[in-house]
Amino acid sequence: MKKPVAIGFILLLALSVVASGCISGGSGETSGITLVVITRHDATIQYMVKQTFLQSDIAKQYNIVDLKFIKVPESLWPSYIEKGADVGWGGGPTLFDDLYKAGYLAPITDEKVLGLIGDPIPTELAGMPMIRKDGDNVYWIAAALSSFGFTVNKKQLEKWNLPVPQKWENIASEEWALNPPQYGIADPTRSTSNTRIYQIILQAFGWEEGWRIMTLIAANSKVYMQSDAVRDAVINGEIAAGNTIDFYGYTAMQQNPDCQYIVPKGESIINGDPIALLKNAQHPEAAQAFIYWVLTEGQAVWMSPDVNRLPINPQIFEMTITKPYADVIFKGENEGKTYGEARPALEKAYQDAINAEGIPFDDKRALETISAVQYYFKATLVDPNQKLHDAWVAIVQAYRDGKITKEQFEQLKAELTAPIEFKDPETGQTVTFTEEYAKKINDKIVKDRNFQDQLVQEWRQAAGNKYDKVLQDLQSMTG
Repeated sequence: MKKPVAIGFILLLALSVVASGCISGGSGETSGITLVVITRHDATIQYMVKQTFLQSDIAKQYNIVDLKFIKVPESLWPSYIEKGADVGWGGGPTLFDDLYKAGYLAPITDEKVLGLIGDPIPTELAGMPMIRKDGDNVYWIAAALSSFGFTVNKKQLEKWNLPVPQKWENIASEEWALNPPQYGIADPTRSTSNTRIYQIILQAFGWEEGWRIMTLIAANSKVYMQSDAVRDAVINGEIAAGNTIDFYGYTAMQQNPDCQYIVPKGESIINGDPIALLKNAQHPEAAQAFIYWVLTEGQAVWMSPDVNRLPINPQIFEMTITKPYADVIFKGENEGKTYGEARPALEKAYQDAINAEGIPFDDKRALETISAVQYYFKATLVDPNQKLHDAWVAIVQAYRDGKITKEQFEQLKAELTAPIEFKDPETGQTVTFTEEYAKKINDKIVKDRNFQDQLVQEWRQAAGNKYDKVLQDLQSMTG
């Protein structure tokens, strides 16, 4: 009778470990360390990092025997951080600044990591921060670079008789008012890269004009839930162009020669994609050793033709490709070459990016309204997108058919893109979504679910009513 009791005790013990929420690799410290990395990077990057890092001298020195990657939506990161994950990696500065503000990041203390800052890793590029500092403490460091623009499918552009766009306002023109829509955007509440694109437009054109341009871009667009779906739709020819971060554009170009990635001249920025030590890291010393590897020889992973990222550390282009890296990164090719020799197009893309004509972008200003912008965009441009699209296409078609004058067209366009008026749930006053209002509600809309629900419903209803009214006004003009 003792065996069932023993089994029961072991089962109870196992259940208690699960209930405790521990997410360590499960192996004891004597048998080596398993680092837990929360990430937004895909399975290809995870595989290459695991294969190359675990063979490295750094992994052996710190007795790191495994990497456990956890790829989850941004909303779930805090719960895994609380449970003791070691490193956060990838997902853009917006995500990491949110984590920093919420107290989920720990300052980096490793002198070797801190010694990289300034040279070879820049503290800023094109006016954008590549590290997040608070006093003397560094909370995140960029591990890769990103620019933002759109990827086009030239064959689809030709099919729809569309010129190659060069600027955001080209996408907002009546040329793109097509059925079905030939441009793609992603829901900002599900895409940090598209959120950054919308923030860039707001600062490039100013708050009110920026929203007008985004309204017309949305009116010309099919909305996808995630940014990779936009990229895939361009590659497959489902749409002619769409919002993309740079490496999605480079991947599209590699998979389909008809594709081209374009950075809107004077209307984009360079971003750093961070890596950070997490506040409850179970292995902070080993975690920072991994961060050091990512920022040095681990930059090799970005060089893979299956990844196509721009490195933060330009020294990678001069490094020689050793056999372990040749086997994993280049499928056995390019051993003995430098990474720059193996990937000249990527090195050129890096030089183009760091020398690109960007906008003076205020990151602090963007952070002050980020959550409000995401929810407002979703409520007014994503949720009622079909109504918006139908109203805009009807206006453009009526103008093309000569049913309304140029003056009437401009009047209806201004009405369609005008700021909505709505009731503030707190004050009961009728207001518009100014930048000041967005700053005021930015924290509350995240923390107060009831407030968020009320406001989103107000916005969605007001936007839908506006689009209905514009269509009615058009019908009144055309009889």
